[in-house]
Amino acid sequence: MKPTRETILPGAGRSFVCLDIDQSEFDRHYHHHPEFEITWILESEGQRLIGDSVEGFGPGDLVLIGRWVPHQYRNWQRGKARARVIQFRSEMLGDDFLSLPEISDLVPFLDGATRGWSFSMPVRMEAITLMQGIFEQKRATARLLGLIELLSFLSADRNRKPIASVAYQVTANRQKVERLQRVLSFLEEHWNDTVKLDDVARVAALHPQSLSRFFGQHLGMSFQEYLVQFRISRAARLLIETDRTVSDIAFSCGFNNLSNFNAQFKRIKGQSPRGFRKQDSVLLSG
Repeated sequence: MKPTRETILPGAGRSFVCLDIDQSEFDRHYHHHPEFEITWILESEGQRLIGDSVEGFGPGDLVLIGRWVPHQYRNWQRGKARARVIQFRSEMLGDDFLSLPEISDLVPFLDGATRGWSFSMPVRMEAITLMQGIFEQKRATARLLGLIELLSFLSADRNRKPIASVAYQVTANRQKVERLQRVLSFLEEHWNDTVKLDDVARVAALHPQSLSRFFGQHLGMSFQEYLVQFRISRAARLLIETDRTVSDIAFSCGFNNLSNFNAQFKRIKGQSPRGFRKQDSVLLSG
C-alpha cells in the first residue's frame, strides 16, 4: 500500500495545527505530509508504522515524525483511542530565525527527523507536560513560544533514538557532501545489481580501503553493512507496499540466496520477512 498525501490546514490565525483526538480508534490510513508531526498517545495500545519501522505503542508514547515520512497508527482494540498531535512546518519560523545562534541545536535535530525520533522516559514525561501547556494555552503567541520551547527541550535529549533505519534516512535525504552524494546516487541506481567495492571506490575517487573509512566516518558503518541495510530497507518497503512473494523481493533486492536474505532481514528487523509482512498487514488493513 503506497502512502497517500494528507493535506493539513492550520486554520485562520494559526501557523501550526494542534489536534486533540478522542475516538473509538485511530484513523488507520497510511499517509505522509510535508509537515513535522509530534504525536503523544494518551490512551490505547497498538502498533505504529514509521518509515520502515513497525513497533508497538502505548500510553505515554511520544515521537517526532519528519517531513514526508510515511506513517500510520493502529490500535489493537476499538473502544478508546486518545492522542494529541502537533503538526508544523519549519518554514513557519523563517530562515532568519533558524539561523540564530540560540537555535543552532534545533536545525540538525529537525534534519535528523527524516528517520523519526523517539525519546528517553525522563524527557518524554517532561515533554508531555510542555505539550499539555500548549494545548491549554489560549493566546496564540504563547502557543507558538510553547512549541519552540518543546522542540528545544526534545532536541537536548542525548538519549533519543532514531526510529527508521539509517538506510531509510539516507534514501529520503542524502547527506550534503558532494563525494557522498556521488556514491549514494550510484548505489541508488545499482543497489540491486552486483556491487563491488572497487566500482564504488572509482565513483568516489578513493582507494577501496579509504572508501571503507569514508563510510565509517559519514554513516557509522562499513560499505557492505550499509549496502545490506539499504537492500533490507527496500525489501521492507516492498513487503509493505506490494503483494510480491518473499523470494521475488529477495532476488530483486540483490540477494542471490533466500536463506541469506531471511537471516539478514531477521538480524536487522528482528523478525522474518513473512512475520514482518503479517504483522504489517494487520496494521494496514484493520
